[in-house]
Amino acid sequence: MRSTINLPLITGESRHSAAPPFRTLSRKYPIDELAESLAEGLSVGHPDMPEFVFEPDDITAILAYLNSIQEQ
Repeated sequence: MRSTINLPLITGESRHSAAPPFRTLSRKYPIDELAESLAEGLSVGHPDMPEFVFEPDDITAILAYLNSIQEQ
């Protein structure tokens, strides 16, 4: 059974003041280098987000999405 992921807004401010908007992630992190972290377990620096672990097909989709929304 697959779960549904609610994707963040592409415009506007982040919903959490300590988290950067997804569209700006490539300013700090090479997006394609996030694959290993997504597979092993992604923990973030604020307590509102749980740890996530993704399957390979999901990682491919997430990276494609993140790459598609990055600001130039």
